[in-house]
Amino acid sequence: MPLYITLFQTALATCILAITPLIIVLLVISIATAIFQSALQIEDATFALLLKNLATILLILFAGATMLGRFEFLAANWISHAPSFITQSWH
Repeated sequence: MPLYITLFQTALATCILAITPLIIVLLVISIATAIFQSALQIEDATFALLLKNLATILLILFAGATMLGRFEFLAANWISHAPSFITQSWH
């Protein structure tokens, strides 16, 4: 398999692994907020937005280093493969 395809697959997998916890947490909070608002007939949009923003901030504070570490590994992988990436055949 060509190197550029391998690097693309690695980049895609890294992005998915880094962003998945944030998406899952926000999805759960959105569903719980929607159920809570519909049960109590609350029509305030800032209620849902406040919880999502708070969850995002807390997740970045506590798991941000792990997410950043994944992207750091990806950058190191790309930099280490740069010389062979430039000199490879493109057909």
